[in-house]
Amino acid sequence: MKNRVLLYTFALALVLAVSCSEKKVEPAKVDGMDVYTDPVDGMVVHYPKNWTVNKEAGKRFYVLSSPDAAQRFIDFKEGPAAAKLEARVSHMDKDQTLEQFITEDKIFSPEAYQPQENTKLGGQDAVKLSFSADGSDGKFKGFKYYSLKDSILTTLEFSAFGNTFDAYKPQIDEIVSTFVCGGPAKVEAPKVDTIKQGPEAPSANLQNVPGQGYSISIPDNFRAKAVKTAGALAGSQYLGDRLDCTIQVDILDASKQSNLDKIAESNKGMFGGSQQKATTLGGAKAYMFSYSPAAGIGRNAYLCVKDNKLYRVFVTWNKADEGVYLPIFNKCLSTFQFK
Repeated sequence: MKNRVLLYTFALALVLAVSCSEKKVEPAKVDGMDVYTDPVDGMVVHYPKNWTVNKEAGKRFYVLSSPDAAQRFIDFKEGPAAAKLEARVSHMDKDQTLEQFITEDKIFSPEAYQPQENTKLGGQDAVKLSFSADGSDGKFKGFKYYSLKDSILTTLEFSAFGNTFDAYKPQIDEIVSTFVCGGPAKVEAPKVDTIKQGPEAPSANLQNVPGQGYSISIPDNFRAKAVKTAGALAGSQYLGDRLDCTIQVDILDASKQSNLDKIAESNKGMFGGSQQKATTLGGAKAYMFSYSPAAGIGRNAYLCVKDNKLYRVFVTWNKADEGVYLPIFNKCLSTFQFK
């Protein structure tokens, strides 16, 4: 899929602390409903008019019941018991199925999800995926619709913390029943100097995302994709439009060999035989190897051992665009933290 929108598609575990003494949380106030019609793709969304709105024409419409809750819907830690409504329109890659996309889009542990439902959204065939988990302020609950037509994928999501999801049923019913999926973009003849050339560059605005045992900030026009290379326990790849410009984190078992010096020395061969350079990752001792895995491609590979696990981080970029990607990727690495 063209990765021009930030999809939080991390196949990672949802971590929510459970409190023994939950306090009753009141749902956010709804002062009536308003309507948003996307001027590019025609998507129509009804939403609580007093909630905080963020929008990108032709890409997404995002509403929060509290402007202070944005981070909580990223890391799912402590924060306001808010609700979120989000609708997105994007293009599906021709070699990717809807089922594959849904699988990669899951960011919580498997037990958080209910079985998929085949349904309708805006008159189109759709799949509905519901999820829930216990949190410090009560149940976190939500759903996400996926509707694919003529390679155009529309998603609609609503979720809420603090046992408040069911209180929004009237608004949810209106949102779902009146929703209109996005269609082909309305193309107007652009001025010569405004025609976009090539893939979208990584955004300078970073957004923190959780990983298994770590967190990292990535450009807000990037997405996360679950990967599992040979011998790894788990892994995630962070990418935008260019598939040759990515960050990848692999997690391997280091319980039998946790000496980083020995690990670095014995693995030189897989990093082009380059000499390791002492550095840090997330404040911990690390080694970096710089090499070229293919013609025109640059890569920095980092090795770091933490809690008997080997974290292997690959930063890869096309050398033709090194000045565009590498500074942003280095900034991303500076945000890497172990949990």
